[in-house]
Amino acid sequence: MAYLLLGSLMGWAAAHYFPGFSPRNKGAKRARRSKATYLWSMFFGILGAVFASYGGQAAGLFTAGQMLEWGSAIVWGFLLPQVYLLSVRA
Repeated sequence: MAYLLLGSLMGWAAAHYFPGFSPRNKGAKRARRSKATYLWSMFFGILGAVFASYGGQAAGLFTAGQMLEWGSAIVWGFLLPQVYLLSVRA
């Protein structure tokens, strides 16, 4: 359950803070993200967090509950949606 919350939060943050699509951009040609983009980013954030946790444990980098596990889940939960957003943007 924690990876669902953490991954979706990181996915949302990755989509929200991706360069060029800031809600503070008040220009005439303000680019907006669709809800589907946010949902896909949240999905990839969850996938990245789960992959980082179980992949790191399988590789023997850390055990369950260590801070490195949570740190890697946060990093991968933010990086995987960024890769998705870069591929959609092109």
